[in-house]
Amino acid sequence: MPWSELAVGPGTWMLLVAAGAAFGMDAVSWPQVMISRPLISATVGGWLFGDPGAGMVVGAVLEIYALRHAPLGAARYPDTGPAGLVSGAAFAATGGHAMGALLASVVVGWALGWIGMVTVHVRRRLNERVLSPAADLAADPGLLEHRHRLAIWLDGLRGSVLVASFAVPAILVAAVAASLDWTSLGGVGVLVLTLGVAAATGSAARASSFGVRGWPLLVAGAAVAVLLIAGTSP
Repeated sequence: MPWSELAVGPGTWMLLVAAGAAFGMDAVSWPQVMISRPLISATVGGWLFGDPGAGMVVGAVLEIYALRHAPLGAARYPDTGPAGLVSGAAFAATGGHAMGALLASVVVGWALGWIGMVTVHVRRRLNERVLSPAADLAADPGLLEHRHRLAIWLDGLRGSVLVASFAVPAILVAAVAASLDWTSLGGVGVLVLTLGVAAATGSAARASSFGVRGWPLLVAGAAVAVLLIAGTSP
């Protein structure tokens, strides 16, 4: 997509930020209905830019990586809600068909997911202060409810700040990648794509619920992704 056609309106940006708050809360705070999974959040990001199919393609790739990181207990795992939203929006905003933009969107989304993990850790430490002292909260149920709501809103604020900070830079990175002539890169481009496919396959194979019977599902998912990419090509 030419630079002259690349634009993010204030209304779209505000919707992205609001969706980032919802997806940021979903994983741990509320409502925990799995809308923060990258397959969903990236599709919504693509939909906000008029191409949900492009967002779904990015979300499918990120979902493969995310499957091996189970959100259990104190385990550290990428915050895929805001990250998927931003990466899906980036790919859709740049046309939704350039392989370079797809690769850049996935890389940016995965990196943002781990940045989000750091913010989750900081928010948990902040919750320790919000929900203390324990004696006062135990004596006043109303105060406990108020502090609980505050902790949820802080999680939403965390997600919205992530999206507000990284949405436009992610779109610019995807636009730069889309403008590159990957055919002129020769072996470098092929190597990058091959490593990406190998990493995704390895992540899927190491997922806790992935066994021998899961390989047909992987092949079927790959076929669907190919059809989606072919369908969005000009």
